[in-house]
Amino acid sequence: MMKRQIKIGLVILFGSFQTAYSQQLITLQAAIDSALYNNLGLIIVRNEAAIADNNATRASAGMLPRVDLNAGTNYGNNNLHQKFNTGAEINKSGVSNKAFNGQLAVSWTLFDGTKMFATYQKQQVLKDMGDLNVQIKTEEIISDVSIAYSEIVRQGIVLKGTIKNISLYEERVKLAEMKLKIGKSSRSEFLQASLDLNLQKSNLVKQTTLLKNAKLNLSRLMMRPLNSGFETTDSFVINKTILLSQVLNDLENGNKQLQILHMDELKRTQEIKEQESYYYPKVNLNAGYNFVSSSSSQGLFLVNQSRGPLVGLTFNWNLYNGTQRKLVENVKLLRENTKLVYDDTKIALQSMVIAAWQNYQDAIELAKTEEESFTMANENLSIMSQRFKLGEATILELKDAQQVNEASTSRLANTLYDTKTAETNLLFLSGKLIK
Repeated sequence: MMKRQIKIGLVILFGSFQTAYSQQLITLQAAIDSALYNNLGLIIVRNEAAIADNNATRASAGMLPRVDLNAGTNYGNNNLHQKFNTGAEINKSGVSNKAFNGQLAVSWTLFDGTKMFATYQKQQVLKDMGDLNVQIKTEEIISDVSIAYSEIVRQGIVLKGTIKNISLYEERVKLAEMKLKIGKSSRSEFLQASLDLNLQKSNLVKQTTLLKNAKLNLSRLMMRPLNSGFETTDSFVINKTILLSQVLNDLENGNKQLQILHMDELKRTQEIKEQESYYYPKVNLNAGYNFVSSSSSQGLFLVNQSRGPLVGLTFNWNLYNGTQRKLVENVKLLRENTKLVYDDTKIALQSMVIAAWQNYQDAIELAKTEEESFTMANENLSIMSQRFKLGEATILELKDAQQVNEASTSRLANTLYDTKTAETNLLFLSGKLIK
């Protein structure tokens, strides 16, 4: 996709604006990379996706056998009384008894009404939903960083314009003071020029604060130290070739919110199968190997041992519990609601895309006009400044030219910001922020 870089020659027009010390230059891509690497919310979503991936196994769905090893031992000291049919009796105290047992047991569900298969398929859907949630969070971060970065560029453009205006206002004060000394102007002209200069200095403080706050917001998104200094580029890179038809065509397959809803419908389908499986019997295969050994110092059996394998089947069929059919109906209703939410969300997103694209187109057209106005306002101010120096223009004419230039700079910065924001929103809605 071809991109056109809109660059405003503010450095040439306004003069160089140097900070007191060298700071790191951060590009938009570097800011995005830093935010994606450090964002704690994204790390949490990735961990949740890893959990869903770990759960998406045949074993957790109940398709594999379970193997248990059990063992135990007991020791007793008892009083023994035994009476036989021959008339003999045994009465002993302090009789010791020892018992040992061990078992290797295997349990395997052979049939459960296909519930295990439905559960396994549901786990695969949950795994895919986890991956999608990571992509959604990633797109949100890219969108937030792009807009925050654009805000810094916007405030930087206005700040540079304010700095240039201050230099012009200072020059105007000097000229007014010089004319006052030689008697070619009144003191009111000098006072008005001084008042206008003070107003611009006040604007500079306010604009500097706005720029600092914008950088603070970007530092928070990048998880950088909030007091760390950095610089950004002073231009917007805007893609002017986004087509409405292409965005609408890509919406269903690109928008992650719609994909999540579609997967939720698939999950509900598997849940219906899980509930319907309870209509059928459940068959388990049980196998194992047992070992039991006991010994006694007195009594009829001094040693008693048994060992050997065992195997068997268990059959269970719940014929009626009064609620199962209602549970199936409830899940079917949930699936129907998911379909309805999908259709409603799709219509809403289509409306949002059309509105966002129109804003995007209007902003592009407005940016063209504001670029022309910006160029003409700068040229007009330059001419008016020369005329004022030569005494051919009044202070009111120069002040008017300065105010027009200030407004033009602000409008251009805002328009370019709006265009970049509209582009970002369009790409976010169509799922194109992740390349």
